[in-house]
Amino acid sequence: MDNSNRFKPGDIVRHFKRELLDSEERGTNKYLYEIIGVATHSETREQMMVYKPLYDDGGMYIRPLEMFLSEVDHEKYPNVTQEYRFEKIPTVPLKLISDAIEMASDEWRQFLDIEEMEIVSIPDDPYLYYDGREALEELTDKIDAEYRSRYFRLPDQYDIHEHSIMERFVWELPEGEVQNYLDNAIHRKGAFCRFKDGIRHYGIEQDWYDYLDEAHRKLAVEWCEDNGFRYTE
Repeated sequence: MDNSNRFKPGDIVRHFKRELLDSEERGTNKYLYEIIGVATHSETREQMMVYKPLYDDGGMYIRPLEMFLSEVDHEKYPNVTQEYRFEKIPTVPLKLISDAIEMASDEWRQFLDIEEMEIVSIPDDPYLYYDGREALEELTDKIDAEYRSRYFRLPDQYDIHEHSIMERFVWELPEGEVQNYLDNAIHRKGAFCRFKDGIRHYGIEQDWYDYLDEAHRKLAVEWCEDNGFRYTE
């Protein structure tokens, strides 16, 4: 397969070593590069990739195109899932991720398909679902085969932890009757029902949903950064 045209000027690409960074470093531009274009050596006629790091000095560099497009040595780096040394970073619509986080369920696992830029879901317990079993098995096999190259798992309810979001919402309220009531509600049995009854009673239901939307957005941003994706609002 000819991969020589898979990058164009302006594309942002990541080096495979970005996978080896810790979560804090993945929030930076380390190992991210902007493609300037392909140049030809005036004497050898060898094609060279011109690119610019998005970190350090930000100067422009070149390396042989063949080297730039080569595959990762997975014998040397067995834990790296990226196929090629440099790969284009998908730009993900942030709302797609935040909406999926809002719809998270403890019965379904959600994945971003970066080729189709859509969310796909499979049940945690496929044996409970008999309709479309063959299609489900096919999708599950595809996800297993291309996990973290095409399919990326989204946060589940455990990662989202809505009860912690409720606590932060309550702590940020002004001190007084409303805060005291809701703080008591979320630390008793039936916390979610008591909390929702309370915000309706005190007329701050919309404040809560706005706060929850922003919390989901922040989780979506963190997820994109942790997975090395650029995003658009």
